[in-house]
Amino acid sequence: MRRVSAAVGFVLMGVMTLVAIGCVPQEKYDALLLLNRELQKEIYDKEAEIARLGERTGALQARALDAQRLLEQKDEHLASVMKERDEVRKAFDELMEVYKKLAERPAGEAALPEQIAIEIEQLAAQYPDLFEFDRATGRLRFASDITFDSGSNVVKPGARTAITKLARILASDVAKQVHATIIGHTDSDRVAKPATISLLKELGKSANNQGLSEARAEAVAALLKAGGVEDTRIITRGMGAGQPIAGNNTADGKTKNRRVEIFLTMGA
Repeated sequence: MRRVSAAVGFVLMGVMTLVAIGCVPQEKYDALLLLNRELQKEIYDKEAEIARLGERTGALQARALDAQRLLEQKDEHLASVMKERDEVRKAFDELMEVYKKLAERPAGEAALPEQIAIEIEQLAAQYPDLFEFDRATGRLRFASDITFDSGSNVVKPGARTAITKLARILASDVAKQVHATIIGHTDSDRVAKPATISLLKELGKSANNQGLSEARAEAVAALLKAGGVEDTRIITRGMGAGQPIAGNNTADGKTKNRRVEIFLTMGA
């Protein structure tokens, strides 16, 4: 474009020379001068447009680079999330296998010491609304709504008393070989209370049903430990809403699914 401008200027200079020596009429000179001005303006406008297009091109190229970097970051994040999902799924599947083995043991396989089984049955009779005990499988099933307030991992006073008494039974010399696997369960309702979400984050848990089920299992374990049961004899797990025993489409079903189970087994 600058070459065109220079050429126009060169032609005009030639015309001016011819005018000066009388070879070109004044009218033609004025017309050429006007045309030159118009061409110069058009050239300047084109040059300005080219500059603007260059700036836009540069900005678009920068945005494209930013978009590419963002896409790469998203791809890396997606790969990380998928890896984490696979790890969680694997861990959950393994936990499901453990739970099924505990829950589906043949009658009598638990084989708890007779004295311990009798004492736990007597304790269950004192708190019929709180928990039930299956001697054949060694399972204690606590009603979560009676054990905890909604969205809380703090054991209610009545349940605390019963669990403390259970701890005394399990801390006795007769029960030294008895191990406890404590598993928390929830219904399928999403954790939504801000206080519950804040609590779970403070505990380093996921702010969902999985995290809440873990927190409640650990709260029960803490009471057993405080009552004298060795830490090495206690395992805690959370199943979230993954192992319902009733439908989650009714209030009664949800109540049954919200529970904490303790499986007692004989160890070395």
